[in-house]
Amino acid sequence: MQDDGDDEEGEARSVEAVGFCPPDIPGTAHWCATGGVDGTLKIWNLNVGGGASGAQLRQRCLRDDVKAGITRLQWHNSLPLVIASYTDGVICIWDVRVGKAVGMLTGHEDMINDMDVCFVEGSNVAVVVTGSDDKSVKMFEFNPSP
Repeated sequence: MQDDGDDEEGEARSVEAVGFCPPDIPGTAHWCATGGVDGTLKIWNLNVGGGASGAQLRQRCLRDDVKAGITRLQWHNSLPLVIASYTDGVICIWDVRVGKAVGMLTGHEDMINDMDVCFVEGSNVAVVVTGSDDKSVKMFEFNPSP
């Protein structure tokens, strides 16, 4: 798998975050996500043979509104969603099957440096905690629609 991260001018961009999809999410076996400084979330299918070099790019997710880089990402524990934090202080929740944002969480005034997510037992609710260059820690709750 090579995530060259080339932007429109062909300049290489770094990969800042990676994560494997949990194995229990139907239809997503062997998926992996990468997030780059260029703001692109890429979903890879690792089940195409040939080891990591044989990975196939399945989906690209990119915000329309801003050109902010991804700092962290985490898969939802039971849904095909990726939660990604950005350099502009926004958290975006992506449905990676279709490459569309299903939610945005705002409140920071600067780059999010770190993020962690826990899931409310018996539901799909995600609780997201973030630390930012704006010198604050924030907690968000996201309940994806069924």
